[in-house]
Amino acid sequence: MTTGAVLTVVAVVLALIVAGLFRLVAVLDSAELVLRRLVTEVRAARKAVAAAGDLVAAVERDADLGRAAFDRLEALKRPVRPAPNGAGPVSLPLRPGPSPGREGPA
Repeated sequence: MTTGAVLTVVAVVLALIVAGLFRLVAVLDSAELVLRRLVTEVRAARKAVAAAGDLVAAVERDADLGRAAFDRLEALKRPVRPAPNGAGPVSLPLRPGPSPGREGPA
């Protein structure tokens, strides 16, 4: 083999190596962009989870308040037994009876 043929083979091999390196750089650059997007989405997901935790706490608090209000409503709906000397939970004052010297309405 002549020197020119050897140099040509070496040049072709080096050209293939350089082309492969450029291809590798392009793939790594693309992978970097994908990883950056992934990191951004993970950060957004963390914020969403934190917001969801706050929302869950608010819903639980509102559920407790609603349950207490519902229990009060049920208690108000239950019939109340009248007091022995009254007409119920709210009673009017008793009228005085007729006076011994006075007669009732005619």
